[in-house]
Amino acid sequence: MRCEEKCNPNAGGGLCEPGYQCAPDGLCVQACSGAPASVGEVCENSMDCSPCSVCLSSGAALRCRQPCRLDRDCPGGAVGACEQAGDTKACRLSL
Repeated sequence: MRCEEKCNPNAGGGLCEPGYQCAPDGLCVQACSGAPASVGEVCENSMDCSPCSVCLSSGAALRCRQPCRLDRDCPGGAVGACEQAGDTKACRLSL
């Protein structure tokens, strides 16, 4: 069991402490750069992912993904590396 306080990802991440961002599932997660350790792992929500990643739908399952705005925000920075994932953008998984 854990206490959770929801944030609104559409309101600029209000409620999250400095250094944190609001994940698409409404949980505050650490805002940082670099590839998170849990990318590609199955998750139930963003608290299951390592810092710097969020839990997003990927095909039939929820998986930890690295948020991005541009292709260059993703490892390798290749064209198309940052893709739309629901209401947000995340680095393409190479599974």
